[in-house]
Amino acid sequence: MLKQNIMWLVASIMAGSSLLVSADETADMVGTLGDKEYAWFVLRQGDDSNASFMEVGDQVHIEVTGFTDPVEWDAQEALMMRLTLEQGELVEASVLQLIGETAMPPLYTSEGGDISVVLSYIEREGRLLHVAGQVEGQLALQHTLDSPPVADEGVALSVRFDITAQKVAF
Repeated sequence: MLKQNIMWLVASIMAGSSLLVSADETADMVGTLGDKEYAWFVLRQGDDSNASFMEVGDQVHIEVTGFTDPVEWDAQEALMMRLTLEQGELVEASVLQLIGETAMPPLYTSEGGDISVVLSYIEREGRLLHVAGQVEGQLALQHTLDSPPVADEGVALSVRFDITAQKVAF
């Protein structure tokens, strides 16, 4: 991973461009999907982040996309979470794990599956929202856009996350 970061930095300097994406040394989400271990990273470019939140009435909607590569925005095997909080309590959660390079099926989804999300930490500081917790359960496989997710063809999920989301400003 360090070698990749150094190579990317050198390529950016040689091309005369600035370093656009910063990657932490530690993953923002780690765990297992089926029998495979993963580490997902939230990528940032300036004020844009793949972890964001928006206030809608009394609710806070959090959207996170974690990428398996700490510097490239490659959607293949990305993990997407949507969390909705109301008065600091989780009221809704969904998870997608992309199989291909787009958010189109086939993919694994919590729709038709069974997940449980436990939040262990929530703190807001200005435009930043720090959220930590764990999601566990079963994701269902959705083969096509027109077909319903199939739980029997799903995969077990166990992921710890510790993310900092940025407030979406219009």
